[in-house]
Amino acid sequence: MLIISQHATRFVIFQGDFEYLSLAIYGDLVAEQPIIPLTYRPNTLPSVEHTPLTGSLDPANAKDPTLLARQLLELIPESPSLAIVVRLMYCVKPSDADWEHPDFPYLYVDLGQDIADFSLEKAVKLTTEQISDELTSDQLSRFADKISSVIGPPVCFLLRLQAETILTHPCPLRIVISRTAFPVYCRTSLRRTRN
Repeated sequence: MLIISQHATRFVIFQGDFEYLSLAIYGDLVAEQPIIPLTYRPNTLPSVEHTPLTGSLDPANAKDPTLLARQLLELIPESPSLAIVVRLMYCVKPSDADWEHPDFPYLYVDLGQDIADFSLEKAVKLTTEQISDELTSDQLSRFADKISSVIGPPVCFLLRLQAETILTHPCPLRIVISRTAFPVYCRTSLRRTRN
C-alpha cells in the first residue's frame, strides 16, 4: 500500500533511434518501505453542502415539470409545441423526406382518407406517422370502424382472450402466442412497416 501523499512516481517512455542516452533523476531516495497499518481506521470525509437548484431550474420538484422545457422552446422563433417535440423525439421516426418538407414538423397523417383494400397492415402503417391532436372523436371513431371491419371475429376473440387471461394468469396467453405463428408474423410485419 503506497502512501500517495508522501511519495510520487513518474513513468517515462523514450522512443527513437539513440546511440547514447543520458538521464538525470532528481529527488530524495526512499530507503524504507512505508509502514502499513494493521488495523483499519476510517477517516471522516468532510461534509459537502448541497446547494439546491432554484425553483425555476428544478423541474423534478416543480408543480409543472414541463414548464422549463416549454419556456426554453418559446425562446426559439416559430418553435413547435412540447408535445410535438416529445412525439418526434421518442415516438415517431420521421422519414428523410419529412425533414426536408416545408411544413415539417407539422405533418400529420389523414386517418379519414379513403384507402383501397384497407387492412390492418395499412392501419399500422398509418399510425406510425404523427397524428394531429386536433383530430375529432368522430374522425377517430370512423378510423376505429374501418379497423373493426377488417379484423373480424377471430382477432376479437384473441383480444378478449388476452384481456381475460391477463386478469387471471399471464402464462396461458404467453404459451398460446409462442405456439402459433404470431411472433414470426409480427416480426416480419413490423419490419415491413418500418421500411
